Amino acid sequence: MSQHHIAQANILYAVDSLKSEALADFHELALDIDALARKAPGFVFRLESLFDLPEDPYMLNISVWESMEALRDFTYGGEHADSLRIRRKWFKPPRGAPSVLWWMPAGSLPDVDESMARLGTLNAKGPTAEAFTFRRSFPPPQS
Repeated sequence: MSQHHIAQANILYAVDSLKSEALADFHELALDIDALARKAPGFVFRLESLFDLPEDPYMLNISVWESMEALRDFTYGGEHADSLRIRRKWFKPPRGAPSVLWWMPAGSLPDVDESMARLGTLNAKGPTAEAFTFRRSFPPPQS
């Protein structure tokens, strides 16, 4: 078993209130995607936080996977990949990096504050070992 797992967070800014009819089909699809993720090889943890601020509704999705390969396979395969192609129906273009990856010790779980900090690091510094992307990734720390 690996000593590290890969964490990911992505932020999505909604076109309307998260409770609006405009996002109803997204919420239905999200339930299906969540069920698929929980059954996917390498899945460890998922947390979805909704921030339905009147002026700026957004969603933060956080998940942890056993390996980069497991996360990549789920993200870019099957029904999840299909949902990525139609996301602009429900979400505005990102203001910065829409997602971030980082390594965590196996058994630990990220929270909202850490995830937002990692997104901030990626936006401020670009990809580093502390906050990176699929396109520019880093290996797990040696320990």
